Amino acid sequence: MKSKIGCNPAVAERFQELFNYLLSKALVHKQKDLAKLIGATEANVSRLLSGDDRYTTKSMIARINHASGYPFSEDYLLRGEGTLLSDPESRVSERELRETCEEEPSALGSRTLLHLPVIPTTLKAGIGRGILYERDDTQDLEDVYAAYASVPVFLDRETSHRYQLFCVRDDSMMDGTRDSLCIGDILLCREVLREDWTHGLIGRYPNVVVVTEEGVLLRRLTKHDRKQETISLHSLNGGDEDRIIALQDVKAFFYVERLIERHLSTW
Repeated sequence: MKSKIGCNPAVAERFQELFNYLLSKALVHKQKDLAKLIGATEANVSRLLSGDDRYTTKSMIARINHASGYPFSEDYLLRGEGTLLSDPESRVSERELRETCEEEPSALGSRTLLHLPVIPTTLKAGIGRGILYERDDTQDLEDVYAAYASVPVFLDRETSHRYQLFCVRDDSMMDGTRDSLCIGDILLCREVLREDWTHGLIGRYPNVVVVTEEGVLLRRLTKHDRKQETISLHSLNGGDEDRIIALQDVKAFFYVERLIERHLSTW
């Protein structure tokens, strides 16, 4: 006779709180992301979040802690004692995570945890040189990153070298709608290599970051004229004139893939 499967609603609620915490840190976006992160199936993650006592175990918590880098409390998740993180006030977990990332990338299955500099989107001549273009492979990355704050982010290992973080520094992309990108927002952006530009730059991601000698520009891409080899850029707030930039003047080009952190004080 099969034993009855037990599901505890209170435990389910606390594991859902854990999941929401990982969402807030942009480590996961859906249940399948958590499954991939810890090396489980989506079905098992669903059972975990429903409070199934076969999956809400000490070993599962240990797997999540190891994969995420955060010290989720066993006492809290299983028994409701204490708080979600073992030491939430000191934020030791995040500091230790950053220190670990600075030493070396951490491989987690097909993903890797990198510590990327957050580069401001601002028209300042030469900003990003050495990181976004004219890279010097002989230079120590710590010296290059020293001028910027850094944030840890999980990426697919195969494409991780093509990603960069940018921080919004003006209101050109704020129009009062859900499309707005606010001052202080941190964006995860994927570089499009120069050899791929000829295939066309209008794609599924409408917002782009364009790097020139003039600086770093965040705008909406409205046109790619392949014959003239130019791109047309538009600001959402209408306060800045549309710009046409020759691709020969572009040092690096990125699609804005997703928002890593929303700066709520301006939203």
